[in-house]
Amino acid sequence: MRKVVLLAVLALPIVLLLTLPVSLIAPRLDLPDGVGQLRGTLWAGSARLQQPGQVPLNLEWRWRGGRYWAWQAGDDRTRLEGRWRPSGDLVLEEVSGQIDLERVDLGYWLAATRPTGYLAVDLAEARLGGGRAPYLVGAMVWEQARLEGSVHERLGRIGLEFEPQPDRLVARINSLEPAPIQVRGQIEADAERYQLDLWLRASPDRPDLGREIGVLGERQPDGQVRLRLSGALGAF
Repeated sequence: MRKVVLLAVLALPIVLLLTLPVSLIAPRLDLPDGVGQLRGTLWAGSARLQQPGQVPLNLEWRWRGGRYWAWQAGDDRTRLEGRWRPSGDLVLEEVSGQIDLERVDLGYWLAATRPTGYLAVDLAEARLGGGRAPYLVGAMVWEQARLEGSVHERLGRIGLEFEPQPDRLVARINSLEPAPIQVRGQIEADAERYQLDLWLRASPDRPDLGREIGVLGERQPDGQVRLRLSGALGAF
């Protein structure tokens, strides 16, 4: 009888840990801003991720053994999945899927012009927080890239290749296929601010496009248009 009682006492903390509602544990976890409506347990559950001015994303997770959890986030037009492991920072691994461009505020960068399409994500690792520059390993591709508004034309496919540095993030931007507007440039970010340096070139047989993209930035003597912006990282 004593052995049964002892085993029950020893098992109690494990049972509590496995069944404790995640909403009670959440204050001790390093969760991203906007995560709410938590349900389930630490080992398997769901939540909602709310971005300002956006439809909430459904978020689900399940423990996969060791220090890793599998997660999925999405709605009708955005789908992401990967692995998460607890640490001092937010560390995500094997992140893949697509992000609808409406969730990325690129309109902040472009005068009276709205980008459309989606970002195809393929990241080996994403480390955020800790008062340091974002650390991203991998790439994204802007698929079905297009501008609507003061400029109305397709951009084809545009690649973003991340080159993580010890104290900053660098993303190289290049057109991946022929298109009426070619794009190249880079984004740099430290822990607080980002800088964008983007070059646009209209096809030589489209002088009309050359005039249209001129409103987006600084027209260069060779016909290219340079767009330079910087700001707080929270606005990036």
